[in-house]
Amino acid sequence: MSERAASIAGIDFGTSNSVVALAGPDGRPRFADFTLLERLTQSFRSLLFFDLEDQEFRGIINYSAGPEGIEAYLDAFGDGRLIQSFKTHLSSRTLGRTMVGPHSLDLDGLITLFLRRLRERAQQSLGAPIERAVFGRPVQFAGAKDEAGNAHAEQRLRAAANNAGIPEVHVELEPIAAAYHYESGLERDELAMIADFGAGTTDFCVMRIGPSRREDADRSADVLATGGVGVAGDNLDAALIQHVVAPELGKGTYYEEFNKRLLIPPSYYYKLSHWHQLSFLRTERTRSDLLRLYQRAEQPEAIAALVAIIEDNQGFHLHKSVEATKIALSSAQDAEFRYQYEDFEVVAPITRAQFEGWIAQDVEAITACLDETLAKIGLAPSDVDRVFMTGGTAFVPSVRREFSTRFGAEKLSSGDELSSIAAGLAACGRRLGRSS
Repeated sequence: MSERAASIAGIDFGTSNSVVALAGPDGRPRFADFTLLERLTQSFRSLLFFDLEDQEFRGIINYSAGPEGIEAYLDAFGDGRLIQSFKTHLSSRTLGRTMVGPHSLDLDGLITLFLRRLRERAQQSLGAPIERAVFGRPVQFAGAKDEAGNAHAEQRLRAAANNAGIPEVHVELEPIAAAYHYESGLERDELAMIADFGAGTTDFCVMRIGPSRREDADRSADVLATGGVGVAGDNLDAALIQHVVAPELGKGTYYEEFNKRLLIPPSYYYKLSHWHQLSFLRTERTRSDLLRLYQRAEQPEAIAALVAIIEDNQGFHLHKSVEATKIALSSAQDAEFRYQYEDFEVVAPITRAQFEGWIAQDVEAITACLDETLAKIGLAPSDVDRVFMTGGTAFVPSVRREFSTRFGAEKLSSGDELSSIAAGLAACGRRLGRSS
């Protein structure tokens, strides 16, 4: 196999994290490693950080991405612009531009910057050029209403990858990529349900997999059904913020204006709790509106804390507290949520039962999509040999319980929640390389 044929990378560009892999001649994936706080990681966090003092009028855009972006953000003590979860906006046709110092950037430009830096750092780690790649995409992009919306989002992803220095771009559905990874360890053929729980979307695939099919160039006939819904890990995070943090920041409280007692607009708390909306709070209009509310609020100290969290880019630290609580509730019936910034502190005991009540509608949306995916091809859960669940939400007890009820606990398997998609995309790239 020529070096060119072997060099089609698998790139899992995720809402929260991105991973890059190359499949070797033996088919085993080799992952790009990155350094975060002096530790190696395969995760390239899907974020950009701009130090506003480094930006020059009509000059190049200075920025950091991934682990370097996290380190630069921490070193700057929150000053600057931190933008994350931008994949979630790919289907939007109305999103405007954002100012980064003197530079005006649209979503396509932001994603291009991110993918360019991801490609550069992955090339350094793998010691191989990345000019051909297989990207993953969800079955249903977040916010897409129909196939036209999905096609629009995919086209933007392809264009951004081209602009980032990857001229040859292939695209595969993320749950199918996860199926390829799971298949690599099988010793017999199976009819499998693959459930891929991302940060922005949850995707399903029913596929015939196994050693007898593994090396086939065309696997399209093996895919029996796919399904997806724009509900995933970020929704569960949002529930914790809405119910635990937002009330301490003024949600549900009032202000007085024109002799009327008015509710503080809930839109601020919605954006605070959804990571892809956070950057929209850092505008002059929002700053002005919140200052007006602070001056008229019945609880001005809560609005002051909200302003501080927004202005000082505290979304990353808030996310870490949410993530820690969610993980704790996956293994225990009780957990303590803890977040502090300057004089603002939230310490709250949370039970698993409370959390499950908050996310019940989200879990229902996920399981409804699961049932619809099976119904498309007239399959009952008993017809499925195995269920492979990948992604952090696979370990949320109420989600896992729904799968166990349908398929039986003995059919469920999980693993490789960070790397499975990239590994499957690399396997897809290996097959494409052999046929080119």
